[in-house]
Amino acid sequence: MMDWEIVGEAENGKVAIELTKTLKPDLVILDVSMPGMSGLDVVRAIRDSGNHAKILLLTLHDAHELIRNAFRLGINGFLLKTDPEEELVHALRVVVGGGVYLSPKLDPDFAKRIITNIASDFC
Repeated sequence: MMDWEIVGEAENGKVAIELTKTLKPDLVILDVSMPGMSGLDVVRAIRDSGNHAKILLLTLHDAHELIRNAFRLGINGFLLKTDPEEELVHALRVVVGGGVYLSPKLDPDFAKRIITNIASDFC
């Protein structure tokens, strides 16, 4: 059993970046569509600041280019808002445990290519 504590909540991307800097969470859950700036811009800013928090992207959007770009920026997991609630818990466990999570609703061939590309980036 994992113990999780919510340490912050941001109403927009700029606040999310600031909270990540000050609170230094182990995990950040972001939406792609955020007021003020996109979730991808927030991911970029977090990674550019040198923060190594795990990032789980939660969204309604399943466009392949979006997902590829998100992983290139350094996210650790991608979950669709239409996934069942228990998938969120599973995704959190995988990402916090150091793994890569992809929604089971994604095309399996595309998901396999994403995982292969991530693995080749670390070889």
